[in-house]
Amino acid sequence: MSEILDQIKAAIERQLRGPAFSNLLKSFGIDPRRYWLLMDLFHKLSTRDEMQGQFGLQSHALRVSAAWFFLFSAAPAAGGLILQARAWVVAGIVLAITAFTLIAVLLSEAANSLVNPEEALALSHQPITGATYTAAKLSHLLNIVFYTVVGWNLLPALATPFMKDGGWSYPLLDLLIAMTLGVLIALFCCSIYGLLMRVVPARRMKSASQFIQAIPIAIFTLFRFAPRGSSARVYRSLAVVAAPLQTVPWWLLAPAFGGIAIAVTTIGLRSLSADYLIRASAMVHGASNATTRVRRSLLGEIVRRLFGGQVSRAGFDYVKRMMLRDWQFRRRLLGLMPMMIGMLLGMFGSGLAAPFSQGFSAAHLIPHFLGFILYVVCILLPYGTDYKGVWLFLLVSDRALGRFAQGVHTSLWLAFIMVPNVVLFPLFAWRWGFATAGGFLLFSVAASSIYLTFGLRVIEGIPFGKQTQPGRDSAGQGGARMVILIFVTLAAAGIQYVLFRSVIAVAIAIVVLSAAAYFLTRWSLHSFEAAIRHHLSSTSQTSTMIYTEVESG
Repeated sequence: MSEILDQIKAAIERQLRGPAFSNLLKSFGIDPRRYWLLMDLFHKLSTRDEMQGQFGLQSHALRVSAAWFFLFSAAPAAGGLILQARAWVVAGIVLAITAFTLIAVLLSEAANSLVNPEEALALSHQPITGATYTAAKLSHLLNIVFYTVVGWNLLPALATPFMKDGGWSYPLLDLLIAMTLGVLIALFCCSIYGLLMRVVPARRMKSASQFIQAIPIAIFTLFRFAPRGSSARVYRSLAVVAAPLQTVPWWLLAPAFGGIAIAVTTIGLRSLSADYLIRASAMVHGASNATTRVRRSLLGEIVRRLFGGQVSRAGFDYVKRMMLRDWQFRRRLLGLMPMMIGMLLGMFGSGLAAPFSQGFSAAHLIPHFLGFILYVVCILLPYGTDYKGVWLFLLVSDRALGRFAQGVHTSLWLAFIMVPNVVLFPLFAWRWGFATAGGFLLFSVAASSIYLTFGLRVIEGIPFGKQTQPGRDSAGQGGARMVILIFVTLAAAGIQYVLFRSVIAVAIAIVVLSAAAYFLTRWSLHSFEAAIRHHLSSTSQTSTMIYTEVESG
């Protein structure tokens, strides 16, 4: 299937490089020659794995996703054939699934292209208009549209002639409608960021764009985990609001909404083509006139006094601020939010019986859920957008690296272990009593700290100090470890369930786990410090590797 898609894509591209499409580009103020030069440049950078964040330029990833969509689409196609459903009903359901998939993916991809335009800084001095650059930059979104539409709709479209009211012209018509819808969704997603650029300052665009990306996740989470009957109430409320529109003829209502959508999309796209390259630097680096102020953090002061001094506080603040600022880290962590929210709501939805109760309680999963999330964060932590700035750590003395590693550990321990457990403690105390909640809190902190000791060994260097490895996304660079971790967490949850049959066994387990966490933390900090030294030594030798001495004579 992937070879067929590549051949179709190559044939379409040959037609697009012709004079007809060039004249169309000129009518929109796009320079055809520079457009195709940029397209070839981005393709070359993608084949060299230098544009890791651009999903639309990763041909292998697109083919794999299209293959998965093709397999998933077999369910509605087979269901429609078995139940003899109407062809337009099956096509409508698949189109809705396609639209939701495209919106969720394209909002993220458009933001990654427009709000974090790192390569635009190198091109800002070239005679390239904003319209030409944005057109070339966003054309890779059409790859996502093509593979997603074909993956979801090809099999159901081929099955529509054999369904009720189906015809032999339905497959071509279905694919044409789906492709048109996909292109319109891509243009609309791009226009959203164009409208944002009109009202949001450039230095705030990253935060605003990630808020936009979270909207589909929030909607899916609300509808998936909302209490029973709330979805029906939402539909009834929308029906009441839309009741006055039912009296308007559809032939008048459809052009009105279509005209509004076209106007909004056009205004947003025109905003992108105005002075986009001028604003690129401000979006990447922030405003040049931004004032800084000294912030005295109480938590940072506690870390300085109790966990190793000022150098340890530097490691603590470094990781804390980079997790909040690094674009790719925040973007990938946002992709994990549905899983985390789903697991959390699932645990709380079960009633959260006391851990000493007779049956299995979701509370037994909480320490291991926190450890799982912490391990995933450690997998993402080594890779950052500003990895070239790691040379600053070469100015740090070797003796300070151990304290810095301790500060990194403290930052992760406080953010992902202590804070969640302390926040949940009042709820547990209200449901179970102070004694049970206190014992469970101590057990949870000790058990989660064990996960952190192994997570530190995954970082292998300065956090946010490495480029994503070629051909592999950082979120998937611990796939085998993740599978093993899932089995380990399930087994640990089972052991915890057995331990909580006895108060004495839990008390002994808290002591044993606390001692193990202490010694394992010392071991992992030593290994983490050694990994940082190795990373910095490799960085210091990089500059000598790009020069070759030429002997004369």
